[in-house]
Amino acid sequence: MIRYEHISAGYDGTAVVRDFSLDARPGDCILLSGRNGSGKTTLMKTLAGLIPPLEGMLPEADVVMVPTRIPKVRGFSVREFLDLSAPDASSVTAALEILGIGDLADRDISTLSDGQFQKACIATGLSRKADLLLLDEPTAFLDAESRVEVLAAIRDAARSGGSAILFSSHDLYEARKVADREITL
Repeated sequence: MIRYEHISAGYDGTAVVRDFSLDARPGDCILLSGRNGSGKTTLMKTLAGLIPPLEGMLPEADVVMVPTRIPKVRGFSVREFLDLSAPDASSVTAALEILGIGDLADRDISTLSDGQFQKACIATGLSRKADLLLLDEPTAFLDAESRVEVLAAIRDAARSGGSAILFSSHDLYEARKVADREITL
């Protein structure tokens, strides 16, 4: 289990999120919701250790954040893309299987649909076998069918991947279907 207690997040000494606490167990699928500007991305960056908390201490844990938009750079197969951050080949294979994209392993990432590429991005986080995987707006820029597929993949990844997953979304209707619980900022 990973535990955050009384975390305040923001920039230049100004808190955007105050007194945030979270207990996440392996397999948890947690929705982080809130209006634009409520601090979801800032909080995720803080939980990942990318920006220091204004208050509170970060736990000793392996936390990986997948940002909203990652460019599709030509010249990398899906497997090579995952290899950039994975500890070993078996982790890559397992992540591809969990997300149902093993058949895409040898495809150049620049040729993938946005939904396929988003699953590949999620697989990069899963392949790291982190205690907590943070997904910032993983369904942004996707069509309705791809949003449903990616959200189902997130749920399945949490259940079978061994990591807790905290994801943000404005697509609340669909996101609530896959989340075990919701935290609103």
